[in-house]
Amino acid sequence: MKTRLYTLITLVCFITIITSCDDFNDINVDPTTSTTANPKTLISKVQTSYSGDRETQWRSLAAYHMSITQMISDGWTVSHGQAYKLDISYMEYMWKSSYREINDLILAIQEAETNPDLVNYEAVARILKVMIFAQLTDSYGDLPYFEAGAQAEADNLHPAYDNQEDIYNDFFIELKEAADQLDSSKSLEGDLIFNGDVDKWKKFANSLRLRYAMRLVNVNIGKAEEEAVQAIADGVMESVDDTAAVEHGDYNVSTSGATEIRGNGFSQVQNFSEEIIVACDTYISYMRENNDPRMLMMFGMYAAYQEDATSRYNSKSTTETSVEITQEYLAKYGILEGYAPGYFLWEAPENAPADIWSPRYVEKDGKTVQIDKFFKSLQIRRNLTRIDLPSIYQSYSEVELWLAEAVERGWTSFGGDAKTHYKNAIFANIDELTNILGAEPNLELNADDYAENLWANTPDKMEAINMQHYMNNFYNGIEGFANWRRSGYPKLKPTTDNAYTDQTLNGLIPRRLPYPNTEMNFNRENLEAHLYDGVNFWGAPVWWDGSFNRGVDLSD
Repeated sequence: MKTRLYTLITLVCFITIITSCDDFNDINVDPTTSTTANPKTLISKVQTSYSGDRETQWRSLAAYHMSITQMISDGWTVSHGQAYKLDISYMEYMWKSSYREINDLILAIQEAETNPDLVNYEAVARILKVMIFAQLTDSYGDLPYFEAGAQAEADNLHPAYDNQEDIYNDFFIELKEAADQLDSSKSLEGDLIFNGDVDKWKKFANSLRLRYAMRLVNVNIGKAEEEAVQAIADGVMESVDDTAAVEHGDYNVSTSGATEIRGNGFSQVQNFSEEIIVACDTYISYMRENNDPRMLMMFGMYAAYQEDATSRYNSKSTTETSVEITQEYLAKYGILEGYAPGYFLWEAPENAPADIWSPRYVEKDGKTVQIDKFFKSLQIRRNLTRIDLPSIYQSYSEVELWLAEAVERGWTSFGGDAKTHYKNAIFANIDELTNILGAEPNLELNADDYAENLWANTPDKMEAINMQHYMNNFYNGIEGFANWRRSGYPKLKPTTDNAYTDQTLNGLIPRRLPYPNTEMNFNRENLEAHLYDGVNFWGAPVWWDGSFNRGVDLSD
């Protein structure tokens, strides 16, 4: 399997140079791009590069999606979103890279349409195109869709913007048609997600359709139910084996900053020497207070021996010289915490302990470990920061949570009650952590008691279900940001008094990414009608959200 992966990734890396555009200011056809595309290699390339681009994972996923939803905190550039610090230059990265991937997929579709034997490549490209477009529109709102990319006329440098509702309606058509197109009698080579298994691609298409149907519950409940029930009837994921995950290779970005798409992009960010990422206490406190068996599978305490503690780099979990001290720290200090939301690591949170700036010490293997201020919070476990960590695009555990919600809403009686699907999701997520991501098993695991107690002790079952989405989406943070806005869970306390906080938010929380300056400057005529009162305001909800404060804790 690894040999196959490395061979394919080497090939797609070459294809990237040939087929992808350097600059998508106009998000249309690059005149230097070849119009003769190989659908097989383009699809392979997109499958890995979509989650393998460090710069995009840095400036969107980590800096805003994960930190706005208080999953992670950091020292500065990774987690601007934790303090709602607006850096408009960061907004270019996801926009450009997503349209680059979409352009490659459109080229693959156009070429596959000319050859009936390539029908599976056309269908897979359509499914991936919807997935990428969905995360793009969920992040920014209305955007160029029907005129975007290689499908547009070559001289259309200013594509029209489409309403998110129209975009979503087309998603359902595309996913239904693509699933129906898939043909098990035809080949599907170079597939890095399901290794050519057409039946799993059908389940993935239907599972994505279920995800996007659930997005609509606040704006069109009838359409949400219709599409969700039909997606379930057509066949969604049924086990962890159906999880849509792509393997990565052990390829880190070079010190020169050259593009590298083969390694896991989020792991590349964490392994970058200057960046320090810790868990946010909003995320950790929910795990800790409910005795979540996954907490110690995902997070641990790391620091450096006293003689090595002169460099912060030596205390990062990604650094082999760091020392894992989880149990030693817990035994001495009595609690494992994340960092307070709304603050950078070099700031002192409100009600910080008296020794916040002073080191703490534990003994490990007869030597003294020094825990400096930045490392008094849990970090992501070393084994889950490796460069070849797989990326999960959609998990079976996510699907089980959608099924739980569908049952709880009374939409369908396809088998099992809401609690059963809820528990299935928790068990599946633990399985995904160990058997897909490679987390160390928790030998004290009692997942059944955890699930039973949490379900019984959470009166609002929608809260119970969506807080598990929050837990599940740590490794799919863009989805975490989307479902927080959709569901209102968790209830996040907004940052209001940080010196870097964008005060135009008026005490609320960002609900989208602002449009990049390239669009504001070069396609303003088409964009203008889709701004909020003429302003590029990141506190305004996207169409399916429709709320300025769902999920915001406004209590004193």
